[in-house]
Amino acid sequence: MIRFLRGSGAGPVLLVLLAALGLWIGSLISPPQPEILTAMQPMPLWGLVLRLLSGSPLAAVILSLVLVLTVAFVMIRFNTEIFFIPRRTYMPALLYILLCSLFPGAMVLNPALPASLLILAAMWRMVSSYRINGMSFNFFDAALMISSAGLLYAGAVWFIPLVFIGALVLRSPDARELTMAVGGAVLPWIVLYAVWYVTGGDTGELTGIIGHNLFDQAPSVNWSRTLVILLAVAGLNFLPPLLYLAREMPTYKIRSRKTWEIMLWMLAISTAAFIFVPGVSVGLTAVAAIPVAFIMANQMAFARRVVMSEILLWIMVIMLVVSRIWP
Repeated sequence: MIRFLRGSGAGPVLLVLLAALGLWIGSLISPPQPEILTAMQPMPLWGLVLRLLSGSPLAAVILSLVLVLTVAFVMIRFNTEIFFIPRRTYMPALLYILLCSLFPGAMVLNPALPASLLILAAMWRMVSSYRINGMSFNFFDAALMISSAGLLYAGAVWFIPLVFIGALVLRSPDARELTMAVGGAVLPWIVLYAVWYVTGGDTGELTGIIGHNLFDQAPSVNWSRTLVILLAVAGLNFLPPLLYLAREMPTYKIRSRKTWEIMLWMLAISTAAFIFVPGVSVGLTAVAAIPVAFIMANQMAFARRVVMSEILLWIMVIMLVVSRIWP
């Protein structure tokens, strides 16, 4: 499978689509009912989406699948333009879809899915600022995107520091760029409160909703034996690529190395949010899977001996199937 995905063309694209359909077929055949899809006090913008789709469970499943596929293929386009994995490969897309499917209960109408698309676009915008002469507006755009993602998924706000980290990694930013980034991060919330107030809402209630989504305890996960084994296998798949990246990073070109640094910071923020923020649920996997999929694909694209990687990847695929049959 790894050697097949190293190539380009219609074959790998078809495999990615078939994998997505195979993992989502259960939800497409038997969509979760509206009462299961609704969340208590969602973020305001996501609440609008829930109200629109609450009467159509199948439409909710289709929208979620489209969002996953969109993120997966934007990842491919991102690498094609920046080329930090110096090979045209569809492996990041397949790996992202597999990783997003580790928690099947969090796949449908997960607000982190549209948030992950905005965060990925923000990262792309930041990396594009490398070697721009003069003042760059890219970090304003990136902060605006990530902050807007917070209107859908509150956990996205923890990635706002990634903009300032990216500015320090990619360039020597002046005070104007950093000030504009702060403005981009604040602007969506100013607009939200203004619209809420103009439409007759209580701003205190809005603050309470945001605080609930940020800090209240997220719903617990049923840590079944199957899920624990699946996560252990996913961890075994990730560890060798992470060590490979640490060994090879000094040999990469400067922009590629800086892109990987931002990826590692994104992974570190995701891990810290999982551990220390009670309001972060397993839905954040949709965001955390982006750097993990890129790191895994980087090693699989260039490893000379793919036997062990192939075995581990197939074990993860088999465990994903098992987790669907015996959840």
